[in-house]
Amino acid sequence: MAKKVVRHSHRHVHHRVVRAKPINDTLVVVRGWMFVVAFALMLGIGAIVGTFFNQMLNESVPSVAGAQIQR
Repeated sequence: MAKKVVRHSHRHVHHRVVRAKPINDTLVVVRGWMFVVAFALMLGIGAIVGTFFNQMLNESVPSVAGAQIQR
């Protein structure tokens, strides 16, 4: 028995190469510094607000030479 040769038609599919834009190193550095600055601002604001509330609480509680007295 002779083998029957089956010819397949090949479709040539051209894939378009989409290249991602290279991320600029300065943009990465600027984003990093923006994160650092925002984090530092949040810590600073938290410290200021915490100090303010601590002073408000200490004004409402009377104390003499560091020892609390009761009313």
